[in-house]
Amino acid sequence: MPLISPEPTGLRRACSRRRLLAGLGAGLGLGMLAGSPALATTPERLPIVVSDDVLRDYRRFLAGREPLEVQDFGGPHGRRDVAELVLLHKALAEGGGPRSTELLERPTSTRLKADLRAGVGACTGTSYWRRDFEDEDPDLLFSQPVLENGEFEVGLYTMPGNHLAQSARGLDDLRRLRLLSNREWRVDWETLVQLGLGDRLHHVSNWSNMPRMLQGGRADALLAPFQPGVDMALQVDGITLLPIRGLKISMRGTRHYVLSRRHPAMAALLRQLDTGLQNLRRSGLIRQAYTQSGFFHPEVKRWTRL
Repeated sequence: MPLISPEPTGLRRACSRRRLLAGLGAGLGLGMLAGSPALATTPERLPIVVSDDVLRDYRRFLAGREPLEVQDFGGPHGRRDVAELVLLHKALAEGGGPRSTELLERPTSTRLKADLRAGVGACTGTSYWRRDFEDEDPDLLFSQPVLENGEFEVGLYTMPGNHLAQSARGLDDLRRLRLLSNREWRVDWETLVQLGLGDRLHHVSNWSNMPRMLQGGRADALLAPFQPGVDMALQVDGITLLPIRGLKISMRGTRHYVLSRRHPAMAALLRQLDTGLQNLRRSGLIRQAYTQSGFFHPEVKRWTRL
């Protein structure tokens, strides 16, 4: 899940670390939309790989603002992934000055991770489970945790008119539902299997296709972070999903921004990002972002944790 969860293109491999650190540019955060890794960026731009659905909502959420201007992470199109992309820019600024970024849109996690390993992207725009990667990976590095162990709780989202799903009150009821996830989201997939839901679990490679499958009646529910607002509705490409009320799933592990060892700015970038994340956590901005985006939602505090 982008946790589920899940942008523009290109990069130059031989830019110097000094020029990358000096890059401040006016286009912070919005980047350019392009479709081919062969298109080169200017040396000052830091390439960040982002899932296509996240980038769409991020641009809608900003509505012309710069990410450093954001004070409230709630409102239309605000969600965990979008909040994390804003937090990334704020962490870079806190860690030593803003970087001009280029957001490289990617349609699948497989493509995103491949480009990160190749050094086409310098880092991810959103967090990933540490458990989704090998303990020692020669191509990747990981930031300090953005989400600590035990902080990640998600809902089971379904169509408002799916009465079978909406009436579920426990695991026995969930075992009657058809569930969607992505095998590459290892923590999500393993959690559902460990809950005894593996027999009803179906793999879908692209997050944007999952709500369409629920709308088309081909499945019943998927995992997604809780959303802001009283009803916690999740809007995806005009499709409205609602959580199965009373139930939540706790995910074990930590989540991090992932960095490419192959990118020339890697060493300086990791120090800058970790320093920024430390500052944002001390100031309370990370918790504020997750709360205002609905991810830490007070409404679910007494819901049954599976």
